[in-house]
Amino acid sequence: MNTNRPESCEICGKRAFGYNYDVVSCNACKMFFRRANAEKMGKKKCRLGGQCFDVKNLVEASPKCRPCRFAKCKELGMKRNLDSENTVPTKPKISEVAIVNTPIVTQSHIDCNTFQKIKYMNETRIKVYKMINVCEDPSFLELVLQDSNLAKYIKPQLINWEKTERKLKPWGSLGVMVIAEVVKTMDFYKELLFSDKVLLLKNVAFKSHHLSIAFDSFMMKKGRVLAPTGDEMLPKEVMEIEKCNEVIDDLLTIPMQPLLKLEVTENEFLLLNMIMICNPGIPNLSQNGKDILYKHQCQYTRLLLQICLQTDPRTGPSRLLELLRIGSHFDKQAKITHTMLIMFRQLWNPRCYIPKVLKESCGLEYLV
Repeated sequence: MNTNRPESCEICGKRAFGYNYDVVSCNACKMFFRRANAEKMGKKKCRLGGQCFDVKNLVEASPKCRPCRFAKCKELGMKRNLDSENTVPTKPKISEVAIVNTPIVTQSHIDCNTFQKIKYMNETRIKVYKMINVCEDPSFLELVLQDSNLAKYIKPQLINWEKTERKLKPWGSLGVMVIAEVVKTMDFYKELLFSDKVLLLKNVAFKSHHLSIAFDSFMMKKGRVLAPTGDEMLPKEVMEIEKCNEVIDDLLTIPMQPLLKLEVTENEFLLLNMIMICNPGIPNLSQNGKDILYKHQCQYTRLLLQICLQTDPRTGPSRLLELLRIGSHFDKQAKITHTMLIMFRQLWNPRCYIPKVLKESCGLEYLV
């Protein structure tokens, strides 16, 4: 007889027998959560950065950090229920037992699944961005027409960039292409009209790329945006042009400022990135496209507020507003890149190659 009971604890990954405090969990985590509330564990801090439970194989790693374990309980939606704690369970009569074959899915279960998906997508982005090495120059229209390119991107080509028309590896355009491919895997993307897909990629891929690489550099404890190799994003010859120094500095440091100031966490970054991607305010979207993106943006905003409130109920709403304002810093990146590319042609190379995705993102379609 199949009762469809969940088998793995969402907290520690060990065997579970059902829901405790609204979350699939084992008896050990249930008892830990009860004791942690009594001990006011929420006031205690992790000494290792608060990421002890952010590992792929929890059962194998078996982290012992109590503050991180309690934080994960709260993050997944565990709620203390005094009534259930004070009630002595009684054995039901056989006639009262009902076997339900349909799995019980709670909102916390859905939220946990959502987090797992966007974490996996970000891990994919990081992996592919480190490996991508292709000479292709697609437009956003061509990217929408193509099937997924992710499998191709993780098989890097041998390219001597100095002998190509571009003269250097275009980390910027390659990163935008990777973001576009990741967005193409998202569930909501498949619901959009063809024209809305093109508009979406054209308006959000560049911005999402800059937020992502800024957070990558922030996690490496850098003060400016670097390539995934740890090298500079731009060639030495360009960095040495004195008249370009200010605009290059703006391009590589402005995105870092709010991340450093607010000490943005990984979960906050993941949700903020999805909020930026699911933008219903893109001009010329169909009403259907606006409705789809608005629904998903609201979902990610709710999750971000939930995280802010769990961290500190008093400052949660203001923290949310500060995080959402980060988007304005990345609105400037297209204008800065536009200025920088024009200066490159004027001061460095009149035939400086500009990839199509950068032209479309930065309003440079008029350039040959």
